[in-house]
Amino acid sequence: MKTATLNKGKETKYLNQYPLVEADDIYDHDHLKEGDLFYIVNDQGIYIATAYVGRQHKGLGWVLSYEQDEEINIPFFERLFELAKEERTYFYNIDGTNAFRLFNGEGDGIGGLTIDNYNGHLLIQWYSKGIYKFRYQILEALKTVFDYTSIFEKMRFKDAEIIGGFVEGVAPEFPIVIEENFTFYNIDLDDGPMTGIFLDQKEVRKKLKEHYSDNRNILNVFSYTGAFSVVAADNAKNTTSVDLANRSRPLTEENFGLNGIDPKSQYIYVMDTFDFYGYAKRHDLFYDTIVVDPPSFARNKKKTFSVLKDYDKLILGALDILAPNGTMLLCTNNSTFSLKAFKKVVKETLENAGVAYELQDVMGLPKDFKTHAHYKPSKYLKAIFVKVL
Repeated sequence: MKTATLNKGKETKYLNQYPLVEADDIYDHDHLKEGDLFYIVNDQGIYIATAYVGRQHKGLGWVLSYEQDEEINIPFFERLFELAKEERTYFYNIDGTNAFRLFNGEGDGIGGLTIDNYNGHLLIQWYSKGIYKFRYQILEALKTVFDYTSIFEKMRFKDAEIIGGFVEGVAPEFPIVIEENFTFYNIDLDDGPMTGIFLDQKEVRKKLKEHYSDNRNILNVFSYTGAFSVVAADNAKNTTSVDLANRSRPLTEENFGLNGIDPKSQYIYVMDTFDFYGYAKRHDLFYDTIVVDPPSFARNKKKTFSVLKDYDKLILGALDILAPNGTMLLCTNNSTFSLKAFKKVVKETLENAGVAYELQDVMGLPKDFKTHAHYKPSKYLKAIFVKVL
């Protein structure tokens, strides 16, 4: 077994079960290759943890065990999968929802690996070449523990020779239909990096539907396949969905149709969000609820957008077209944007704009997206409902 020695003074956080092995904490890691298992030891050579090499951002890899004699093999993965399955008993039995996360990376004990369940069709996402080296053991454990109709995989790392897609089982004809909060959505597990819905927003969508959509004009920017619009449409006066991607229109129309809603009764724009803000302002369009759920970073021909630098501009643009006593749902999934920092941006932007406001609901990840108590970035999702008075 290879070893990696921590720089002096760096052992405390790993003794406190910090899961990400950060490259700057290791004295010398040139001998470590993707997929290697290694012992983390302190500067006295005393064992602290067992980890694997899987480079992600500033991370060298992830801790797997704190027992020196524990083997990382098929039974090891089976034990973690069994525990994860047991903790999601609620989601297996809930009415009106059949899509949820089965295994959530470091929250369930294996950083760099997630497994989602889309009504029996499982999707594995590999976030580094290192974790992909364990593919055989993980697949064997998965097949033993979880029931499935099919298994698909997506690569979240760059490698021209490794292509995701169908793995095993009975391959469906896409799109398949899943149900979430008694609402239906089309899903495709074999078409690019995304699937058609972000499962981590299920509770936020439910909150929008039940508390912020009744008899309201709703604007949903960065709308993707229109999930927020679709879930709110039954209660709303009308919905407006805005996304720059050309394919967003047919995907959104199809999701409306699945739920017995005539797409022509809703408004759908293929447009840059900031351009739409200007369009709506010129045409005196106002909205009672505005959903703002942008990607962390986006680029088009005219401009680039960064959540960390530009979120205030999204809020200010929304304020211009927000109806009196309206609500903004402000979201970010950027793991480096802490809830404290995000709240600060929201509050300072509104205060500088001279408006009175109330933070009504602050939400994070649903319980199937299990987080790690000692790793704050695992709590990456922030959603704030703000009423502007």
